Amino acid sequence: MPVFWPLPVEQDQNEYMRQIVRECRELLKQPLPDTFLGRKTYEPFPAETDTTPNEKG
Repeated sequence: MPVFWPLPVEQDQNEYMRQIVRECRELLKQPLPDTFLGRKTYEPFPAETDTTPNEKG
């Protein structure tokens, strides 16, 4: 059975793809970014009453 050795161009391309995979794996290991969704960063205003301050009652 003949053995086929990769061409130098293929070796360069394979190493390039391996480097991309290494970088992607490092990115995936990082924690998720903070998107502020669902985070309560303020206290809501108090509920308004039915009467306004200008009403005479």
